[in-house]
Amino acid sequence: MMKTLFAMISRELKANVKVWLIWSVVIILFNIAGVMKFEGIAGGDADAVRKLTDAFPKVALAVMGISDLDMSTFAGYYAVIEFYTGIMAAVYAVALARNAVSREMTDGTYEFLFVRPVSRTTILSAKLMAALADAIAFVAVNCISALLCLRLLGDVPGLNDATAATVIWRFSVWLFVMMLVFGAIGACASAACPRPEQGASIGNASVVVAYGAGVVFDMFSDHDASVVARLLSPFRYSTPREVIDGRMPVPFAVLAVLIVVAGFAAAYRLFATRDLAVR
Repeated sequence: MMKTLFAMISRELKANVKVWLIWSVVIILFNIAGVMKFEGIAGGDADAVRKLTDAFPKVALAVMGISDLDMSTFAGYYAVIEFYTGIMAAVYAVALARNAVSREMTDGTYEFLFVRPVSRTTILSAKLMAALADAIAFVAVNCISALLCLRLLGDVPGLNDATAATVIWRFSVWLFVMMLVFGAIGACASAACPRPEQGASIGNASVVVAYGAGVVFDMFSDHDASVVARLLSPFRYSTPREVIDGRMPVPFAVLAVLIVVAGFAAAYRLFATRDLAVR
């Protein structure tokens, strides 16, 4: 049984490696362009940077993920970079989950795999374990490349390498949690829908809704009604300031865990009874 399990994991990892390499190159280049640009910003006038961001309408700052962040500091600047990285990671997590649940349907190989003397639960477990490994590798590439870029920075005024590295580590944890949440949503949607493309559409739509709700929350974070927008946006279960400080509100931490557990549990249950033939 273990040999079969490892064989399925290996097969899934090989199937995902090309896409993972593409995403890794994108993330590395994004970090190089983003982190290295901070040297120019920090070398300028910090007050001028603050005045420039304050001049933008609040809606523009919310759309760009800059609300309530000081772009003249590394922590604030890196939080904006990770905002966009988080969106990319969410899309990638949905794709990983969709492939884990529906690859055999899209490739037409389900008859070959599911006639084996292995339960559907074991098959899905192997495929999700491979997806988890890809997610961990994705976060590791982002974290390591950012840390290496940090070492390439020159003498930046006010930059403490240890503090900056801590910020990078904390956002790496945040990024992994986001991938788990959206992976659970994507897996559940893919298992519930009769056609793979429908599950992918729902999973990607959840990313768009979360982004939009996050923008609304950033615009009205000083209003009590903004809690509804925050509930709809896993990107804001822990705000950039809370991530920088190493905090996450307990209610939203519990909500994230519930989404992950419920999403994957539903995916297992639906996967065990779904019709594998695409109509």
